Amino acid sequence: MTETDDAVVWQRVPQGWIELVAFADDRVAEKWWEAYLAPGADMVDAATLERMTSAFHAMRDVVRSSHYAIAGVFPYLVDEPTLFFLGTTIVPSPEKASTARNVAAFAGLVRLGDDMRTETFVSLDGRVGSASLGTATTADGATVAAITGDVPLPGGSGTAFVIALSLDPERLDELVPYAALALDSTRLLGPDETPPVYPPASAADAVVAESEA
Repeated sequence: MTETDDAVVWQRVPQGWIELVAFADDRVAEKWWEAYLAPGADMVDAATLERMTSAFHAMRDVVRSSHYAIAGVFPYLVDEPTLFFLGTTIVPSPEKASTARNVAAFAGLVRLGDDMRTETFVSLDGRVGSASLGTATTADGATVAAITGDVPLPGGSGTAFVIALSLDPERLDELVPYAALALDSTRLLGPDETPPVYPPASAADAVVAESEA
């Protein structure tokens, strides 16, 4: 969870998630990274651990000055392993003067390709959003699979913008469920609110009913 003014941004993240922005300072990030590595530290040699730690800090530097409320990477280990990135920006209101700057920073990691297609979708609780899917080019010239999407937050409290990237440009279809998870689950919680049950009970019941049909 990440604080935005007096509210807290909450999102369901994938297994293996490596958070990059939601830390009070570098010391907290370092402690979190040590805890992340601890369960498997005995199975990895010191040189590999050092490279992983350097990569963690380098990725944090890339997004340090961004407007992401939540941003991170996670390993995707099906067939040929690759790395997925998810970043979420919250725009409180379209009338805000800073909206254009926020969205520009949000999409600034990549240059979207000409093959992007845009589709609408409906969240589990009925909100309508849109997403663009295709390939993109990073600042260093690499081609990646990319998804950008937006959906109104529950209760009209703003809009969630999500960018999802795969280092393997052929894994777009496999990236889609993770972008959908970020878009669908993001909530803006008040200081005294607790994270919701996710997926919503109605959606979970529908899945059970369909499986029993």
